[in-house]
Amino acid sequence: MDSLHSLPTDQSRSHSLHEGFVELEELVCCENELVWKERARWIKLEEDVEECADRWGKPHIPCLTYRSLREVETNLQNGVFLLDIQEDNLPSICEAIVDEIKAQKKLRDEECHAVKTVLLTRHEHQYQHKGGKHRTKNIARRLSRIMPQGQRPRVRTISNAHDAGTKYDANEPMPLVSFKAKPNLLPPLQRDADTSQPECTMTVDHHPSDENMDQFVEEHNEKSDIRGKIPENAQATTVLVGAHNELSCIISAFVRLAGGCDLGNFAEVKIPVRFMFVLLGPEDDRIDYHEIGRSISTLMSDKIFLESAYQAKNRQDLLDSLVSFMGDSLIIPPGEWDRNLLNQTVPILANQAKELAFARRRGGIRSKDVEKETLREVIQENEVCDDPLSRTGKFCGGLVRDVKRRFPFYLSDFKDALDVHCLTTIIFVYFACLAPAITFGGLLSEKTNAWMGVSEMIVATALSGILFSLFAGQPLIIIGATGPLLVFEKSTFQLSERFGIEFLPWRAWVGIWVMVICFIIVALEGCFLIKYFTRFTEEIFALMISIIFLYDAFNYVGHVFRLYPLNSDVTTSLLVPSNSTDHRSVNAIKNQTTANTALLTTVLMLGTFFAAYCLRKLRHSHFFGPRARRIVSDFGVFFAIVAMVTVDWLTEGVYTQKLSVPDGLSVTSPRRHSWLINPMGVEQPMTAGAIFAALIPAILVSILIFMEIEFTGIILDKKDHKLKKGMGYNLDLFVLGLLVGLCSVLGLPWMCATPVHTLSHFHALTVISTNHAPGEHAHLIEVKEQRLTNIVIHLLIGFTVLLSPVMRLIPIAVLFGVFLFLGVSSLSHIQLVERVKLLFIPSSHHPDENFVTNVKTKKMHIFTIIQVCCVCALVAMKLTVVAPAFPFFIICMIPLRKLLERFFSSEELEALDTEVEDVYDSDMDEYDSIHVPI
Repeated sequence: MDSLHSLPTDQSRSHSLHEGFVELEELVCCENELVWKERARWIKLEEDVEECADRWGKPHIPCLTYRSLREVETNLQNGVFLLDIQEDNLPSICEAIVDEIKAQKKLRDEECHAVKTVLLTRHEHQYQHKGGKHRTKNIARRLSRIMPQGQRPRVRTISNAHDAGTKYDANEPMPLVSFKAKPNLLPPLQRDADTSQPECTMTVDHHPSDENMDQFVEEHNEKSDIRGKIPENAQATTVLVGAHNELSCIISAFVRLAGGCDLGNFAEVKIPVRFMFVLLGPEDDRIDYHEIGRSISTLMSDKIFLESAYQAKNRQDLLDSLVSFMGDSLIIPPGEWDRNLLNQTVPILANQAKELAFARRRGGIRSKDVEKETLREVIQENEVCDDPLSRTGKFCGGLVRDVKRRFPFYLSDFKDALDVHCLTTIIFVYFACLAPAITFGGLLSEKTNAWMGVSEMIVATALSGILFSLFAGQPLIIIGATGPLLVFEKSTFQLSERFGIEFLPWRAWVGIWVMVICFIIVALEGCFLIKYFTRFTEEIFALMISIIFLYDAFNYVGHVFRLYPLNSDVTTSLLVPSNSTDHRSVNAIKNQTTANTALLTTVLMLGTFFAAYCLRKLRHSHFFGPRARRIVSDFGVFFAIVAMVTVDWLTEGVYTQKLSVPDGLSVTSPRRHSWLINPMGVEQPMTAGAIFAALIPAILVSILIFMEIEFTGIILDKKDHKLKKGMGYNLDLFVLGLLVGLCSVLGLPWMCATPVHTLSHFHALTVISTNHAPGEHAHLIEVKEQRLTNIVIHLLIGFTVLLSPVMRLIPIAVLFGVFLFLGVSSLSHIQLVERVKLLFIPSSHHPDENFVTNVKTKKMHIFTIIQVCCVCALVAMKLTVVAPAFPFFIICMIPLRKLLERFFSSEELEALDTEVEDVYDSDMDEYDSIHVPI
């Protein structure tokens, strides 16, 4: 048996569903030769050949005409219908089709011979066409190089296809290059144009050896750009359509082979061919062969119809599936519609298509075996499902359950890290975490009069991150400083200053109380309370923090303008910021002018913001490739800092306030003599009243930490994230409580889960598909769940303290630019912000979102105004002496949300206040994936 035509394997003979690749070819005349030329292809979406540009067009959803679908139905009903034929080479398959046509007496004998000749005509695929018009000659030359002299094909021009090259024995292998067509086989238009033109097609009397042929076909087919997008077990469907003037009527054939067969260059890619559809007929302006071919190709690319094609036992089974397909399709009325109207219609079509698809999955044509298998999987999933937030009713029951669930994987958490994927993750996330750590450290020094600064922030981040990675229930969570905690650190400092209490010792007691409160929450299994923090509360909190970020950034610029006003008469100054304790600041100002300090500060802050923001938006642009866009976007903040530091360095004659960083591993403030803080007081004894008074801010800090760590865990624990080792909500809170207590007695900033960096870490560890269909987003395959990357990332951050000479070059204005960027970016994907915009947009222009279509416009606006009032109240409160109590007011949002149930129906609240499950998208921005404070 010729090796070109492999016998179907047992697996390929199966009637179970395989992934499909569909190719549409049309019969055309090319240089006086009939060829089957590729016009379109499908995996899931349609790609058409753009003839003028000689390239593939963009993948798109195929739009079919109802008439062409009815033509397909007619041809399936009346045409040749062959199931599970045992042939395994193209000539034999064509012979079987022609024999069936003869048996049904659809054509005369000479027409049947013409059909067989056409079916054995050469195939030219798009990637083969790119070789130019001398492609056929190039093929012959390449064949001559890979074949011995005695086995080379004899190429000759003949005058009549009936004399030679068209009669084949079913047991003989098919000629390779092409088959000679009669002069009257040319399409009428071209034949009439020049009937005297000599024929230039080639026919091959002998074929090369099996080994050389396999080498040629393998090398040839692997050049297709679609090969890497096709799943391993895929089988091909080839659709052949075209007009032929020798035929007196339309003939069609639907063929399902008994198993997938390798038919050489019959398909664009070297995969087994399982289905064929042939449609040939005379030239007729009333028949659009191309549209009929597109329709059957689209049907064969549809998963449910393809499943029916595999399992069909007769013609009627396939016709029933076609009727079901047509019933689930959307029809757009005829008309010359304006582009804007069509754009407005697309969301409506998308919603209707989604509803039809859901109904089709539930009640479509499915085999009983598939239904049973799916049902069994659902039952098993429900049996193994264990809600990590559910209560056991035992003391520390949730903590014990988390330990039992997570720590059997402890050894694999290190083995699974032995992957090059993890190495790239370490590099990326390190830089992503380093820039905010330096930023928050510099700002913390400003807020606490240098009692804590960059050194403390880096040490706290490294120490907390390493310990959390070693003992946490979910080691993918990144620990670091967050905006809400920074705001509270400032409030705690202001409280201690107001009441004359020593800051660091009193703060140590606050941290100790936080640790105790976290232990109590874990012991009483209180993590389930996070379910009561709905989107209503989350978005109010996030918006408030964003406003505070923006206010602090512009307030700093205003402070600089007041301190260093624009005055052309002033060339030097000895002014020093009131909170500066570093002699380097004084030395810097002595040698620099401050006339343009305020202006340069504004440029640096806004420049950092716009650079970081534009680089973030680059991810959703069309510049460069997707990998390059993601790398530049993910390192956007780091690149922005480097760029603005360079600008500041080039303008060295103008003074700007720089980051104050001590040399090596030492504390920021010269007033501190040790890393260890004595909770009973350093310069004055801590009274019992102050110790118990620390319990009040501790409760508020505990609420803050509880919300941050649990929200971050919930973000990771989505079904589409496919995490297999489970979560540890109670264990994570327990470990974090210990870390807060440790950082407090060491005089280090409090650490918490950082949602943005956690998602960056998660996305960096995901393995995404590379063989997804063109036009579709890559889907997530697995996540490298391990502890080592988190440990190494924070270890590298710890070594950053050795870079203090470099960090001292960073202007404070650049850090506030990052602060401004975080404030604006955290507004992304917040539904409240979108609904605020709708207050000023006519209802006729509202988007087709769930919270718009399922809620009356008036009630939607009332819900939005309530949230806006809550945000305004919290921001106003934050500017008063009761600012440290803002977490308590956040808790008050929970009963307020409960009260709204009296005025809004459950359906309305579900639309306005329900978490929307986002399908995993590798191009999604981390800031767009969360709506909690950064």
